[in-house]
Amino acid sequence: MATTTLVHWGNGQGIRLSKELISQAGLKVGDELDVQVENGGIRITPARNRYIGIVDYEKLFEGYQGPQPTEDGFASPAGRERM
Repeated sequence: MATTTLVHWGNGQGIRLSKELISQAGLKVGDELDVQVENGGIRITPARNRYIGIVDYEKLFEGYQGPQPTEDGFASPAGRERM
């Protein structure tokens, strides 16, 4: 746990987080964060896997049991696709 101070930042307020705290959380400057009020406090979490460019596809399809793609990238036709 770390302690910081709420400060004025332009027309709003902000907090500063130490480089060590950012590193421990696996974050870097420029990362998007989700911020929500929870139980009278503020919870800040990484906004990960929101955009297609940063999706972990191996994790996303872990345990997938549906049709498997063939070498050409498509599964065999099934049902009405056979027409």
